[in-house]
Amino acid sequence: MARAVANLDVELNATFYPIRRALLVFEQGEADCIYSSTEALEQNFSKDELISSYPLGKFSFFLFTLKNNAPIASVSALENKQVGVVSGQEHFLHPFLENHHLDVIWSRSDALNVSMLEYGRFEAIIGAIPDIRPYLDKLSYSPDHPLLNSFDRLICHNTERNQAFLSQLSRELKKLKHDGIYQDIAGPLYVEFDDDDPGVEPDS
Repeated sequence: MARAVANLDVELNATFYPIRRALLVFEQGEADCIYSSTEALEQNFSKDELISSYPLGKFSFFLFTLKNNAPIASVSALENKQVGVVSGQEHFLHPFLENHHLDVIWSRSDALNVSMLEYGRFEAIIGAIPDIRPYLDKLSYSPDHPLLNSFDRLICHNTERNQAFLSQLSRELKKLKHDGIYQDIAGPLYVEFDDDDPGVEPDS
C-alpha cells in the first residue's frame, strides 16, 4: 500500500485493530475503508454499498489432515467431528460451516491447530494458504478442493470520493503486481494470481 500510495496525491491515516474491532469500526462508518475480503463484510452490507480495490494478495482456505492421511475434500466428511479453526476466520468460513454439524474449536493460531491435530485432538483443521505454509510438510490436503478462494483488498464505503481514490489506487497496485513487486515483498507468502482469474476485477 505504501508503494502504491507514494505515487498518489492522497494521505492515508491507518489505524490497526484486531479483525472483529476493525470490522465494527468500518461498519459504524468510523473509517472510509478497511483491509479485508468481501466475504468478511457481505453479511452486513449489500453489494452496492461497497467498492473494492485491485487485490493486494490472494488466499485460499482448505481442509487439512496429517501428512499420512488421505486428503479430505468436503466439509460434509467431518460431520460431528472436532475441527480446529483460527479465531477470526469465522467471518470468511461461516457459509461453509453453518449447515454442517461440526464441533468447531476456535484457537489462537495455525501452530496450535497443527499441534492439536498431531496430538489427535482434531480430526482436521481449516487453514488458509499462504498462512499455513510453514506447516505444510506435516499436512495433507486436496489442492483441487478449496473451501474458498479470495483476495485481500482495500474495501471502502461506496462514495464518489472513495470511488476516485480506489480507481487511482487500483491502477498503481496493478502496476506493482505486474512489475513483480508483490512477489518481492511477500516472498514465500506470495500466492500467484492473474488478472483474468475469477474475482480479481471487482464488479463495482
